[in-house]
Amino acid sequence: MIVIKDKVENKIEYPLERLGNVDHMIYFDIETTGFSRKYCMVYMIGCMYFVNGEPIYTQWVAENANDEANVLMAFHKFIQNYKIIIHFNGNTFDMPFLKERGEKYNINFDFNSFESIDIYKTVKKYSDLLKLENNKQKTYEDFLGIKRNDPFSGGDLIEVYKEFMRTHDEMLVFPLLLHNKEDVWYMGTLTSLLSLNDFFEGNYTLNSYEIRDYKSIDGIIGKELYINLDLDVYAPFTVTKKTDYIYFKLNGNNAQITIISPHLLLKYFFKNYKDYYYLPEEDITIHKDVATYVDKNHRIQATASNCFTKVTDNFLPIFSVKSPDFNQIFIENYGEKNGFIQLESIKDEDCVLKYVKCILDYLY
Repeated sequence: MIVIKDKVENKIEYPLERLGNVDHMIYFDIETTGFSRKYCMVYMIGCMYFVNGEPIYTQWVAENANDEANVLMAFHKFIQNYKIIIHFNGNTFDMPFLKERGEKYNINFDFNSFESIDIYKTVKKYSDLLKLENNKQKTYEDFLGIKRNDPFSGGDLIEVYKEFMRTHDEMLVFPLLLHNKEDVWYMGTLTSLLSLNDFFEGNYTLNSYEIRDYKSIDGIIGKELYINLDLDVYAPFTVTKKTDYIYFKLNGNNAQITIISPHLLLKYFFKNYKDYYYLPEEDITIHKDVATYVDKNHRIQATASNCFTKVTDNFLPIFSVKSPDFNQIFIENYGEKNGFIQLESIKDEDCVLKYVKCILDYLY
């Protein structure tokens, strides 16, 4: 078995203390000869951990098929000193693979005893927002501007490893070590993507907001709500998204949201429709308390679909008529799922923060 240990020459910008005690956490990645846990072997395991706050990495490499057990035993013993394991798609691939291969040698990989942080699982739900073509580790690395020295994929190196086992040519080990090392090192860099999850989970504060005039490309003057947020965790990347009503930008310690407030005629539907009459000729609803002044021939019992009041005003989209944070939600027609609130209902910081949550839920 070949064992490599050295210092990590890589910067991790994410405040790892948010995840727990740094001395208790370890990153890891495995290399295998294929995807079958029954027929393929683990030929290398690499990990990164911290000693007095300084990142160190260790790699174990099997020199032949019989050496797999030694690699697994060495890693199993090593991780007993840690409580938090960090990985990229380890829930689906690495941990089940280690568990099944370990069983072959009576090595019990009980990952339930660790706090597990899967970077892939956490950030995958934001892939559309990040505009990524796929969710591979190298794709996320490209997004963060990481430039690898390793040109290969794990699949590319399977034949290289098989040739190494056949010839024991030490030159063949270097591309194997480099690939695994950079997988582990840059997994640390990818931890910065967790700042996006932190933000969408509400780790921000309201810096400022204002309702202001804007001019459209057609020269029409309208209203918009501008919101400026401070992030609790620095995000070393830029994310933008534009919809019909919203422009969103996140960068560094700041996020900005601009929402167009269209001037619309919308309806608010009363829930207690049994207390109302509908006047078909006028297309309005009146409460039964005042219905005595209306000819019975010109009124009918209101139903859920015609019990409304019409309002012309500036509105803000909330994209869901079931939002629990707003009392009066307006729609264009009965049964629509996209709702609006009146711009004037944004009266204080609490209202703004409720609205921000609504917008962020929609964006991702």
